Formats: sequence, C-alpha cells, structure tokens
Amino acid sequence: LFYHVYILSLDRVTTYASLFGSMCKPIANETIPESEDNSKTISSDGDTAGARRTLATGTLVSGISIFFLICGLSLTFPQMQSRRDELGCDALCYGSMTSVRGALGLVGTALIGRLSDRNDSLLAKSLGSVGKGGNNSGRRGCLLLGIIASLLGLIIALDDSLIGLWLSMIPGAFLQHNFDVFKSLLSEYHNDVDNVKDKLENDAEECEESLPIPSRSSSVGKLGMTVGISFMIGPMFAAGANPSFQSATYIAIFCILVSGASIFIIPLPLASSKPLCNEKPDTCETQQSNEFTLSKMIKLQTPKTRAAMTLLVIRLNMALAFHIFNTIWPASLKARFQFGPSDHARFMSFIGITYALSQGFVAKRMINALGTNGKVHCICCTMLGIGRYIAFHTDHLVVVYAAFLFIINALGILNTVITADTGTIASKKRNR
Repeated sequence: LFYHVYILSLDRVTTYASLFGSMCKPIANETIPESEDNSKTISSDGDTAGARRTLATGTLVSGISIFFLICGLSLTFPQMQSRRDELGCDALCYGSMTSVRGALGLVGTALIGRLSDRNDSLLAKSLGSVGKGGNNSGRRGCLLLGIIASLLGLIIALDDSLIGLWLSMIPGAFLQHNFDVFKSLLSEYHNDVDNVKDKLENDAEECEESLPIPSRSSSVGKLGMTVGISFMIGPMFAAGANPSFQSATYIAIFCILVSGASIFIIPLPLASSKPLCNEKPDTCETQQSNEFTLSKMIKLQTPKTRAAMTLLVIRLNMALAFHIFNTIWPASLKARFQFGPSDHARFMSFIGITYALSQGFVAKRMINALGTNGKVHCICCTMLGIGRYIAFHTDHLVVVYAAFLFIINALGILNTVITADTGTIASKKRNR
C-alpha cells in the first residue's frame, strides 16, 4: 500500500517507468571513469540515464528507510505522556528534557552536518564504506549512525526508571538526524542531474524531453509525505492494538532494523562516488573553499550568505516557537480534554495524514500559485502563530483539530519551501 501511494505521488507516469530502468536509450556506462580524459567525455546516454535513475531509485529507497524509521519511533509516542506520569516526570521535568533535547539537537545537527559532508572522515571510511558501491560516504555513515542511536535509545527506554527515561532521549536527540541527511542526499541527486543537463544542453535529445525531472521541492515533498504517512500509521497501529510500552518498543526496534537494512542499498550521488584525493589525486576536482562558514555568514559578504542567514533566522524562530509550545501542549491537552494514550494516538494519526497531504499535494499547488518568494513564508508563519493560539485557548476539541489542520499544512508548505531554497542556495552551479 505504501509503495503504490508513493508511486501515485510522482509527478509523471514516465517517472514510474524510470524506476525500472525503462529509459529511451540503454545506459552506456554507469561507472566513474578513472582517466582524466574519460571523466570529461562521459557518454551522454549513460550520464543522463544514470543520473535520472539514481534520482528515482534514491528517492524511493530514502522514502522506504524514513518510513520504517518514523513508523517505529511513533509507535511509542502515544504511551510517552502516561509513562512520564507513571515515572513522576512533571511539567518542570518535561520542560527540562525538552531544553536538553534542544541543546543536544543543536550540537548534533552541526556535528552530523559536518560529518555527512566529508567522505574522508573515520565515520565515512568505516560505516560509510559498507553498502552499495563500497565507496566511502559521509552521508551513509551518518544515516547508519542515526539508526544505531535510535536503537540504543529504545533499548535504554526499556529500563523502567526516571533515569532511563532521561538517558533514552540522549542518543536520538544527539545523533539521529536521518531526515536532514536524506534531504541532503536528494539535493545532491538533483545537483548531479543539473550538472549533466549543463554538459549536454547543446545535445538535446528526445529522451530528455520525454522524461521530465521532478523539481527539488517535489522530491522533498515526496519525502515529507512519507514521513506524514509513517507518522499516521505508527500511532494508528498503537491505538488499535493498544500494546504495552515494552511491546511497542520491540516492534519499533524491528522497524528501525528494516530501515537500517535499506540504507545499505541506497545509491550514492556522484560526489560520494568519486575517489578521495589522497587515493587518486588525478581524478579529484579542485576543492572549493566553503562559502558558508560562520564568519562569512555573519559578515553577509555575498548574496548566498545573506540568503542562507535569512533561512537560518526563520528556522531558529520556528524551532524556538515549536519547543515553547510543545512543552506546555501535552499537559494542556490532559487538563482540558483528559487525553490518554488512545487519544494521543488518534491525534498523532490526524497530524500524520495531514502532513502527508500537505507535502504530497497542497505544498506543490501552493508554491505554483504564489511562487517561492516571501509571500509563502509570511502566510505560513502567520497561520502557525494564529493556529497555535486558537488551539491552546479553545475548550472545544473540534476547534483544536481544525486549528491543527491549518498548522500542519502551513508547517509542511514552509518546510518544503525552505528545503528547496536551501538546496538551490548550496548548489555549486549557481552564481554568487
């Protein structure tokens, strides 16, 4: 069911054919040539078809992996509030956990971002070298590290104590950022396709016209829709089966193991497939200095850094608003509507399906109607603020669901726009 929902969400039927290699012309060469002359004169058929197929296959495998990961983790969400109550974790305790989780996430995001960009690190040479292709990959290493962190957190959570509750939060908050890494992978796939189009723009072929490439926002939207579907299925299963926390944890461990297994077969972008400079210097491109260092971004020296700083400020305020609201929201639901595990499960399933529809359908149409300018950002931020205020102060559960319908749609659209903008800014082919 998930597979067919994913296929139906693709932009064109022809992209469905590309998943099975049904291209207009056969792939002439899929390997990375070792000589300098060959690296500059790759067969146009092989380069184009290979980049397209990598994009389609990578998007599919990324969706499968994030589906099982989020589905497994969300199985335990409905029981978390009652579990905190049983262990004596009050509002102050939960607020402190949220603060610590935010601090760990801040440091962990920067660490994982740096490690995922490097293919010569110890992580890339160890975990990142295991899987399809056998090349060192910082992206793959960080994805597997996130799986290990999630498993470790669930195992620690089986300890029925307040200390175990605290310790179980640390590995995932610090090292599990797979959704962000997957979005970086999708951006690199699109960069590869863009580079191929630039090389072959003078040799237009019918095959290139008959197989349009999904946009960045469309690819990110598919990944976000997968997250929404998995976030719906996990709590829905928990509400129907009503398992104990231990049983839900064991099922979550199985789902995360499946997610980790799929990472081994994910195709690598060309940036991760190229040999390292210290291994084969003749095949390496000249490394460019990083334009997005902290000092350069603070000085706002180039249009790219100014755009990146704008997105950082938006993200910072969005995260701050979310954590402030999320600290008081569970206690507010329990006080006003006596929410239990089954109520939380139904509410999370509603959030999941709404986010899936937002990423898969609403976001694309909203962006096409208003463009990617500041109008979308302003409208979505306004809906987030007003919606949360209404949801927190109303005494009617129907109004809460209606408010969150607008909140989740605004969040999905804004996430899609920001991610697409980030990939565009970071693309090497853009002018500074």
